[in-house]
Amino acid sequence: MCLNNKGITLVESMIAVFLTAIAVVSLMPMLDMALRTGSRSDYLGRAEGILQSELESQEQTIMKTTSSSSVSAGTVTKQVTVSGMTGVAGDANFTVVTTTSLNGASTNSWIVNVTVTWTGNTNGITSSIVASQQTGFQ
Repeated sequence: MCLNNKGITLVESMIAVFLTAIAVVSLMPMLDMALRTGSRSDYLGRAEGILQSELESQEQTIMKTTSSSSVSAGTVTKQVTVSGMTGVAGDANFTVVTTTSLNGASTNSWIVNVTVTWTGNTNGITSSIVASQQTGFQ
């Protein structure tokens, strides 16, 4: 007497559901890490854009000045909101610190250091550039 039982039994179905549940629960901690990494990447991308824009702006200002006394050395701190408007959902505020100083003994060259920080990251990112006056840009 041969029984030909085809299909899935209740026990097999419960085992499949149990194994699937274990797989889903084991992947859940990775979701939090992925969200944090994505958020950090977003902030770094925005901060890098602000940093590059500030460096280029300062370089252009120095290149266009007519005398070394026209370049103001010192430190300037400002708050930057990515959209330019405050209170926008999902927007981020950045603090930009720009320091301009004379490059050693040269009277025609300046070092511009820019640091961009944001909430939760006090180190931020930093870059610098050496800029000099260019007669052709005046």
